[in-house]
Amino acid sequence: MPLPFYARPRDAAFWTLAALGTIGGALGMLGVVSPERLSGFENPPERGPGDHTAAVLGSSSFAAIGEGGAYLLGAARGWPGFPTFVIARRALMAGGLAGLAVTGRAPRAFLHAAGWEALGAAAVAGALWLDRRNAARPA
Repeated sequence: MPLPFYARPRDAAFWTLAALGTIGGALGMLGVVSPERLSGFENPPERGPGDHTAAVLGSSSFAAIGEGGAYLLGAARGWPGFPTFVIARRALMAGGLAGLAVTGRAPRAFLHAAGWEALGAAAVAGALWLDRRNAARPA
């Protein structure tokens, strides 16, 4: 008997969401279990006072787990508006992160996160476009 909240993703947009949710959840788990693995190439043995890198990595890792779970649940439930919501949210995040980096209110490394968000939005948008194009074709 299938679970009441689960339905197999039926098209490319929902498969893309499921893949992004799995990646996000896995990276979040890695960040919780082993944050030093996500802290880049320079991982000093001792951090200075006021350095909250571990706290930021921990909180963003838990956020990634939650976001990954939301993507997986959205893909499993098959809500038709979910891909569009994800595209808008990721585009907003990309713009916000890039804006913070460009104005100097955040490190330039935020541009990488902005690129990741934009790439995710583009992947879901491309899959949604493909689904709509295929749906318009006669059988």
